[in-house]
Amino acid sequence: MLIERIEAIPIEVPLVKPLKMAVATVERRTCIVVRLTTDDGITGLGSSVVARYFTGESLASAVDLISKPYTEALVGRRVGDLAAHRALMRKISVGNAGARAAVEMALHDAVAKAAGVPLYQWYGGRTRESVPTIWHVSGGTAESKAENAAEAVADGYELIKLKVGRKVDDDIAATFAVREAIGPEVMLLPDANQGWTVADALRYVRAIEETKPGFVEQPVHRDDLMGMATLAKASPVPIAGDEGVFNAADLRTYLAVGACGAVVTKLMKSAGPIGMQQILAVAQAAGIGVHIAGMAGQTSISAAHGAHLAMAAEDLHFGGGISPQYLADDVCTERFLPDKGRLVPSAEPGAGVTIDEDKLTHYRVDK
Repeated sequence: MLIERIEAIPIEVPLVKPLKMAVATVERRTCIVVRLTTDDGITGLGSSVVARYFTGESLASAVDLISKPYTEALVGRRVGDLAAHRALMRKISVGNAGARAAVEMALHDAVAKAAGVPLYQWYGGRTRESVPTIWHVSGGTAESKAENAAEAVADGYELIKLKVGRKVDDDIAATFAVREAIGPEVMLLPDANQGWTVADALRYVRAIEETKPGFVEQPVHRDDLMGMATLAKASPVPIAGDEGVFNAADLRTYLAVGACGAVVTKLMKSAGPIGMQQILAVAQAAGIGVHIAGMAGQTSISAAHGAHLAMAAEDLHFGGGISPQYLADDVCTERFLPDKGRLVPSAEPGAGVTIDEDKLTHYRVDK
């Protein structure tokens, strides 16, 4: 089975409501959709959020890489040579994890379809019945955040991700308000998106210790490795690496200097399923908890891929953060959405999602 064609389709879809983070406010999600066709007619789908503030990529750069050098290098090769394809894309371009991830997802979708198995089976088999995912709380007052979180818990969500990383006093107040609103059993995951200095981050984690968060995510800048290490050593709650941990090598570095006690992994960071599995292996060997996340407002395509990996993962200590529910619409015939805070990927071969051609055309943008 040979790769016959690779399409890179840039789209932009509005969010249900703006997502306010320390690093950016997002109202519309830009994503790249990859459709790979084999010589015997199998179609593999992949997708990645494209966010300059996260990976440095743009829709234009993703389309250019996938449509030109990646396509030229991969067309005519055997679909199943997954590790070789990953190495080849890495040789062609430094970084560009989102573009590479979308292609690698499409390759995995195609090989699982050819094998007649769902992706979670391809990844070693199901280890859980469903994948718990988060509800993001961002923007507004402490009171409105608490109300939003309480509504999500009433809808069945067991994990609340609270966007912090701006004014420390306001973030402390919001954290206590949200914890009171959701009760002691729901996992609370404050996410600072690199927004603080070490001093401010330390003040925050000490102040909110009694709210018992699962972890506090990437409190300081991704490049401040020693700052993360200083904070992780002094913090009474676990510190998770996200923007600073793209791949297994990054995680090994973080662990070597004691810069995290948990890790957030995403397909768009790890450049695809193989990279995520490598991170999971390092985390398991180190005995730290994992949060398999996505991006708020990702397509059903990338969400399904992430959920299949999460279904097969041995450790999901901090649950999942796969979040297609923030898109106002999607490009699939049936949206892949959480039910009562949980995702159940399809048992059909591959990722189990299908493109809606009309929606794809509607949300396509010129880049």
